[in-house]
Amino acid sequence: MKLRSSIQDLLTNSVLRRLNLRAKLTLGNLAITFLVVIVMGTYVYLRIQEASTQLIASVEENARARAEEDLQSANREQAAFLESFFENMSRNTLVAATSVQNILEDDQLENSSYWDADTQLIRLPSGSWDNANTETASVFIPSDVILTGSLVRKLNLLKHSELVFPSMLKGSPDIVAIYFGGQNKETFYYPNIDLANIVPPDFDVTGRQWYVAANPDNNLQNSVVWSAPYQDAALNGLVITTSAPVIDSSGNFQGVTAMDVQITRIIDFVANSQVGENGYAFLIDSNNRLISLPEQGFIDFAITDENAKLSAIMDPAVLTSASPELLEIMDAIKSKDNGIFSIILNGSERHVAFYKVQQVQYKLIYIIPSEELFSGRAAIADQISRETRTTINFSLLLIAMVFVLAAAASFSISNFFTSPLQTLNQSAGEIIKGNFNTRVNVTSGDELETLAITLNTMTDTVKDLIFSLEQRVLDRTAELQKANNEGERRGKQYEAIAKVAQAITTQKNLKELLPQVAAVISEQFGFYHVGIFLNDAMNKYAVLAAANSEGGRKMLRRGHQLKVGAQGIVGYATGTKKPRIALSVGDDAVYFNNPDLPETQSELALPLLEAGNVLGALDVQSRESNAFSNEDLEALSILAELVSIAIQNAKLYEQMDRSLAEAEAASRRFFRENWNRLAEEFKISGYRYTAGGTTPLSSSNESIEMTTGNTDHKQVMVPIIMRGQEIGELSVIVPKDESIKSDQMDIIRAVADRVAVIAENARLFDETTRRAERERLVTDISTKIRSTNDPQAMIETAIRELRDALKVSRVEVIPQKKKSPDV
Repeated sequence: MKLRSSIQDLLTNSVLRRLNLRAKLTLGNLAITFLVVIVMGTYVYLRIQEASTQLIASVEENARARAEEDLQSANREQAAFLESFFENMSRNTLVAATSVQNILEDDQLENSSYWDADTQLIRLPSGSWDNANTETASVFIPSDVILTGSLVRKLNLLKHSELVFPSMLKGSPDIVAIYFGGQNKETFYYPNIDLANIVPPDFDVTGRQWYVAANPDNNLQNSVVWSAPYQDAALNGLVITTSAPVIDSSGNFQGVTAMDVQITRIIDFVANSQVGENGYAFLIDSNNRLISLPEQGFIDFAITDENAKLSAIMDPAVLTSASPELLEIMDAIKSKDNGIFSIILNGSERHVAFYKVQQVQYKLIYIIPSEELFSGRAAIADQISRETRTTINFSLLLIAMVFVLAAAASFSISNFFTSPLQTLNQSAGEIIKGNFNTRVNVTSGDELETLAITLNTMTDTVKDLIFSLEQRVLDRTAELQKANNEGERRGKQYEAIAKVAQAITTQKNLKELLPQVAAVISEQFGFYHVGIFLNDAMNKYAVLAAANSEGGRKMLRRGHQLKVGAQGIVGYATGTKKPRIALSVGDDAVYFNNPDLPETQSELALPLLEAGNVLGALDVQSRESNAFSNEDLEALSILAELVSIAIQNAKLYEQMDRSLAEAEAASRRFFRENWNRLAEEFKISGYRYTAGGTTPLSSSNESIEMTTGNTDHKQVMVPIIMRGQEIGELSVIVPKDESIKSDQMDIIRAVADRVAVIAENARLFDETTRRAERERLVTDISTKIRSTNDPQAMIETAIRELRDALKVSRVEVIPQKKKSPDV
C-alpha cells in the first residue's frame, strides 16, 4: 500500500501532472512497452558484443603476425638481391686477383715479347714513368722508384692482364675501373686514363686505403675487402672499391687488385622500392651513414640541411638536426642482423623491418605505416563488427517494430482528442519565428478555444509594438547616418585646411605650392576642377597659375587669362573683391562657358585678398548642381586666406633673397678691393719658402722663371680660397718624376686653406690697425681744434694738423656760397 501511495504521489507532483490527457495515456503505454524492450535489448546486445570482441582479438593477433612476417619476407628478398650483387662483385675481384697471380707465375709469358717496359715506358720531366695514352691500360711508376731488371720483368708480365681485364669491364657495366698496385709502387689501371698526368709524381699506391685494408698484414684471411662509398671524381656517381691481395704460390705478397664498382643502380633500386602504398626503403652502412634515402624519408626525419640533401652519402655528423626517431632506428638495428619493431614517427605508428647484407655489412631498412601494414586486419575486424552490428540492428528492429506498433495504437486513440492542441502549438511556433500575422483557429468549445483567443489578442499587441519600435529605429539611424556623413565631410575639409597650411610652411616656391593646394582641395572636397588665378602686375587680367584637372592643364599651357571685372565668375570676384557662387551655371549671367571644362554644373570663385589688395582668385567647379554648401564656402574661404598668405610670404621670401644676393655681391666686391689694395701697397706678389728660409717675391713671374729654367722639377698649383674667392695660389715644387699621392694633395690643400685663414687674419689686423690710427689722428686733431674758441684759430689749427698728418705741402679751405632756391 505504501509503495502504491508513493508512486501516486510522484505522478501527481511530477511533470506528468501538466500534460494533457492524450500525452498521459500515450506516455503510460509507451513507458511499459519501453521497459520491456530495454531489458530484452540490453541482454541481446551484451551477449553479441562479448562474442564479437573475442573473435576480433583472435583475428587481429593472427593478422598482425602474418603482416609482420610478410614485411620481413619482402625485406629479406630485396636484401638477398643486394647480397647477390655484392657477391658477384667479390667473385669478380677474386677472379681479377687470381688472374694477376697466374700471369705472374706463368713461365711461358716470361719470355714473351708482347710488351717491353724498357722501351715503352717514358720518363716524364717530373721523374715519374708513364706509357702511351693509346695503350689499353695506364702504367705509372713514381719518381723515386728505379726500373730494376726484376721490376721490368714484373711489369712485362703484368701487361698481359689487359688480355683479361677489358673483357671483365665490358661484361659488367657496374665496374668502373680495375687496377693493380704492386709492392714496388707500380700501378696498372684499366681503362687508360693517363694516370701520370692525374696523380703527383711521388704517388705511392701502397699507402691508399684500399691497398692497406687488403694487405695481409691487416687482412689475415686474405679475403675481399670493401671500402666505404664515395663520390667518384670522374663523374661516375657513387662508387665503392673492392680489393683483394695477390699472393703467389710461395705465399709471397705481390700486391693488391682492386675494382671501382658503381652502386648508383643499387641506390636507385632501393630508393624506388615499393613498400606498400606509403612505405619506403633506405640503406645504411656499418657506420650508420645514410647511403640511400628517398624524398619521403627527408620529410619524415626532418632533414632540412641542403648540404645533406645534395650529398649521396650522409654522415651522421651532418644529421644532428634530424629527428630523434632516425637516431632511435639506427640504435635499435646497430647490434642485430635482422628484425622488426615499431616506433612513433610524426605522430603516427610506423613498423620498421631491417635485414643485413653480409657481404658489405649494409642494412636494408623498410618503413611502412602500421595502419597500412595491418589494413587486412582492420578489414577483417570491420567485417566482424559489421556482422555484429547487423545482428544487433536486426534484433533492435524487431524490438522497435513491437514498440512502434504499441505506440501507434496509443497515439491514434489519443490524437483524436488532442488535435486542437497541435494547432495551437503550430501557431505558437510561427509567432516565435516572427510571423505575427498568424491566426489560431480552434473551435473545440473548451479551455483550448479560450487560449487561442487570448493568443490572437497578444499577437496583435506585439505586432503593433514592434512596428512602432522599428519605425523609431529607422528614423534614428537616418539621423545618425546624416550626422556621420556631415562629420566626415567636415573632417575632410579640416584635413584639407591642415594640408594646405602644412604645404605653406614647408614650400616657399609658388610654382610648386599652388599645384599642391589645387590637388588637395580637389581630393578632399571632391570637386573635379580647382584653379588658382593670380592678377598680373597691372591688375588688368587674372592669369591661371595652377589647376588640377586635364582641362585646367590645357588652359595652363596656352596661358589662359580672364579680364578683371569683366570676364566670368573669376573676373567678377577679382573685380569686386567678393565671392561669387553659381549653383547652376546655366542660370548665372556672369558665368564664362569654358570649352575646356564642359562638365561644369556649378562654380565658386573666392578673391585672394591681402591688406585690401586683390592678389587673384580661387576657382572651384563641380559636375553637380547646387554642389556648394555653407560649410564648403566657410572652409574654402579659410583656404583662400591661407593661399593669400602663402602668395604674400612667397613675395617676401623672393624680396629677401634678392636683398641677400645684393649684400653678398657687395661683400665680395669689398673683399676683392681690399686684397687688390694690399697687393698694390706692398708691391710683393708672394713668398717663397725653402730650407734656407722665407723670401718675398717681387713679381709674379719670378717663381715661373725659376721653375721653367729647371727641367728636373715641376709645380703643383693649389688655389688659396677665402670666402669663395681665390686670393692667391700655393705652388709646391717637386721632382719631375715624383708622383703626387692623394694624401699628399690633401695635405697641400689643407696648408692652402690654413694660409688663406692666416692671410685673411693678417689683412683684418692691418685694416683694424689703420682704422685705429685714423681714429687717433682724428681725435688728436679734434682735441686741438676744440682748445680755442676763435674760428680763425680753429681753421688754422685744422689746416696745419691735416698737412702734417697727410704729409702734403698745401691744404686749402674753400668756403661755398649757399644757392638760393628758385622761386
